[in-house]
Amino acid sequence: MNRPVLLCLLSSCLLASPSAFADALKSDLYKDLVVPVLSAKCAGCHGEEKPKGKLRVDSLEAILKGGNEGAAVVAGKLDESPLLQRVYLPLDDDEHMPPEDKTQLTAEETAVLAFWVSSGAKGTGTVGELKPDEKTLAAVTHVLGNLPKASEKVAKADTPKVDPAMAKLVADTIGQVEKTGASLMAIAQDTPELRFSALNVSKEFSDEQLAGLKPVSAQIKWVDLARTKVTDKGLAHLSGMTNLTRLHLENTGITDAGLDALKGLGNLEYLNLYGTQVTDAGLTKLAGLKNLKKLFIWQTKATDAGAAKLAATIPGVDINTGWKAPQAEPVALAAAAPATPPAPVPAKPATPPAPAPAKPATPPAPTAKPATPAPAPAAAPTADPMFAKAIAEVQAAATEASKRATQAKADFDAAIKAVDEATKRAEALKAASEKAAVLATETTAALNQLKKAVEASKK
Repeated sequence: MNRPVLLCLLSSCLLASPSAFADALKSDLYKDLVVPVLSAKCAGCHGEEKPKGKLRVDSLEAILKGGNEGAAVVAGKLDESPLLQRVYLPLDDDEHMPPEDKTQLTAEETAVLAFWVSSGAKGTGTVGELKPDEKTLAAVTHVLGNLPKASEKVAKADTPKVDPAMAKLVADTIGQVEKTGASLMAIAQDTPELRFSALNVSKEFSDEQLAGLKPVSAQIKWVDLARTKVTDKGLAHLSGMTNLTRLHLENTGITDAGLDALKGLGNLEYLNLYGTQVTDAGLTKLAGLKNLKKLFIWQTKATDAGAAKLAATIPGVDINTGWKAPQAEPVALAAAAPATPPAPVPAKPATPPAPAPAKPATPPAPTAKPATPAPAPAAAPTADPMFAKAIAEVQAAATEASKRATQAKADFDAAIKAVDEATKRAEALKAASEKAAVLATETTAALNQLKKAVEASKK
């Protein structure tokens, strides 16, 4: 827990009276504390009238069921509960909740929600029964004495009116897209914003099918073309999607030429170019996308230098260039310099004895020339055995480390691919589920009309 939060809780503890602590221990954690906090700080966007992302927090069942992204709370697991994880994110993070322009949760309210989740996210149970620690009890006591006021519900009359002609155009376009096997649907209930995915037909989806989105291009916010057959030419159909914020182009044949079509997408915040043929020259074409926050160029032909150059033109952009294995430095084996043999010293010739008086007839014997001694052979250079062994061990360790780094990268790549595929399958299942739900609703309505007709015929 960070220092400001801790100071807030300690202040609450000092100011609370014994009777306040007693009331807190007797209070029902979910009904008396969690419900008021969620109603005041979250239900404005996730209530009955406006379930953004199909997530509602106005009942325990709805919270545990979750919305488009799955369960909002996982009992006993704070790290797996998006409701808390989004609250913990920095205020300027796009995923932070509540949104930056809304009233934020206090440190004590956040502590109460965390205590509820870690205690099992139950619908019943007093605070005392769940045995909070001192800091948590101080937070509970503070919140109980300062319950936030519930936000006013947005009146249905304030809901923006939908142009019937546009509504029909959207419905017709959705119908045409679904015939191809792709998915086009509203991002959330009661919103004209759309999301498109070619996940289910990625092997067949090409430029011609992408042209079918043109009638509603201004309303499309998310587009997923990953693994499709879309080419640079097809990206021209995206030029009218001026409100597009998220674009997946990973594992397509896109090159630098196709990025020209993205220059006018001023609202684009997320762009995935993983596994494409984009180079540094293509990255320069993205410099005008000033709202871009996340860019993936892993396994492309773009370099770290190109990414750094682009980052310098778009403040705050996060460019993912992928994981790279560390390069093992080769260990140079030091060669022992051969010893220079000493220069041979010539032997001093012996002094000949003084000649005896020569006999006239007999000439003196000639003095022998002294022999020059041969130089001693140079000793072969030798390395210290302990030094050579140490170097060999270091080289072996460096080789093994390099092998492990290569294997780790391969495992990491495989894991990323598996996660990506699992996400795509989950989105496909979600889309199928939503279509089934719509069909069930329409079938039920038709059945009710049939029953009414039968009843009317009896009369």
